[in-house]
Amino acid sequence: MNIPSLLHLALSAIDTPNADDPILECPDDARYALTHCFEEALKLADEKLHVFPFKDVHARWRRLFTDASIVKACLIIARNCDLLYSQSKSSENDEIDTPKLISDLQNEVKEVKISPNAPWLRDVTHVLDNALLMTGGILREELIEATFSSLQAATHDDYPSTGHGAEQSLPSRKRRRTSLSVFPTESSPTPRLKFPIQRVSAPEFDDMIEHIRKVRTPLVITDSVDHWPAMSSRPWSCPQYWLDRTFDGRRLVPVEVGRSYTDEEWGQKIMEFGEFLDKYIFHGELDFGKKHPYGSSQPDENGENSQGEVEIGYLAQHDLLSQVPALRKDIGIPDWCYIDPPGPERGTPLYSTMKRQESSSASASHARSSASDTAREDALRAINSPENDSDEDTLMKCPKDPIINTWMGPSWTISPLHHDSYHNVLVQVVGAKYIRLYSPHTPASQIHPRGEEWVASHEEKESQPVTDGEPAKRLIDMSNTSKVDVSAIELSPAEADQWEEMWPGFMSAPYVETVLKEGECLYIPLGWWHYVRGLRAGVSVSFWWI
Repeated sequence: MNIPSLLHLALSAIDTPNADDPILECPDDARYALTHCFEEALKLADEKLHVFPFKDVHARWRRLFTDASIVKACLIIARNCDLLYSQSKSSENDEIDTPKLISDLQNEVKEVKISPNAPWLRDVTHVLDNALLMTGGILREELIEATFSSLQAATHDDYPSTGHGAEQSLPSRKRRRTSLSVFPTESSPTPRLKFPIQRVSAPEFDDMIEHIRKVRTPLVITDSVDHWPAMSSRPWSCPQYWLDRTFDGRRLVPVEVGRSYTDEEWGQKIMEFGEFLDKYIFHGELDFGKKHPYGSSQPDENGENSQGEVEIGYLAQHDLLSQVPALRKDIGIPDWCYIDPPGPERGTPLYSTMKRQESSSASASHARSSASDTAREDALRAINSPENDSDEDTLMKCPKDPIINTWMGPSWTISPLHHDSYHNVLVQVVGAKYIRLYSPHTPASQIHPRGEEWVASHEEKESQPVTDGEPAKRLIDMSNTSKVDVSAIELSPAEADQWEEMWPGFMSAPYVETVLKEGECLYIPLGWWHYVRGLRAGVSVSFWWI
């Protein structure tokens, strides 16, 4: 789709929403601002979005933020592509007469070419990605993806240096190309496995039903994802492929900064994918030419931060494949994720938690994951079913796609010992991870779960009001995370007496473990405590279902 047609389509959809669109519930002044002064609409919607818990935000405000972001992006594009025929082209002017612009664009067939160096492409990308990260692009996912596709299609290396959108001060050059063809292979210490997890090659579907429903233990599965394009024709091990799929690295992603989310200095920030890749995966070694594209954001020559420590950045538990749909075509959903699994086993922490939630309207928040309301209700029905363990006729229900998250980081990324409210198939696409698991029946006296804790996210530390020198914090249920620092234990086993004193009983708790390599999958039953350490820089995909 050419740029004028795209803008006409986008603005027409926003100017005339469907009759059942929640945005129609917004006040009249907010809807007027949407089509005439988008910054006012964005400011209002942004204020409404900052509610805890976020699920309580009404859909109308998420819709307003999404559409106002699209209007802003459209105006940036139109201004820089010489399509504002009857309106001000001043970059300081945020007012827009949407109906008039729609009329101007209606019969426009002009072919638009865009310089790959155009700085305003970054502005557009950030506006649209911010909408996706904040609201999921509610009801506009396809429109946002079409915008990115059209912009990339219109971006040419042979762009002529003429016209309003030309970057006269920039020399003509090709898009960024890196000379590095694979992810770094440096490895953190690989442990000798004492209690390896059972491994099976390409299991039959019926065998997986039996394992998930009856055996209920972790399982390493090999030779089952080799057909994925991510493993072959569209290799996720190639940094250039990632840059191409993320609009030359411009796309925004949420990054966890710090060793572990249980550490005091841990935080989160939004950054460009290319910056994340260059800074945290390749430590400034991506060869884009003589000049690094991210300037002062580079670590020093030793890859250290200002405190002289190696800084860890982790793109963790992010639905990147929905944000960048082209990447979704590179993988497949394992068939096993459509098996109707059992609920939590009686006598386990997750069983007790879900039973409490059954009798209370209060919902617990977890640091890593918590089941959605629908999934939680389904799990409770499974728990209370008298035929939970034996009814072979109900093994398969209507298929429901699992929750898919992407994990990308360097070696030494750590997920502390925790359990999730989902069954999980973790697929290692690039690199390797060490994973240790403890049964959900491990006594609390050995696993040492955390309780409710006052925490503040990185963004809250920056934006929340300060009281007595401290940012506002929230009480979060961290009972799905252990107090035990497994990384300290596994890397310093000689200090066993010290660890036993700090966490009595943990050293004698039984566990199983594996090194998950490229092309291998790990099935983790819900409720199993697991600790994960990145051995090499890599990419994983998790499939959660319940």
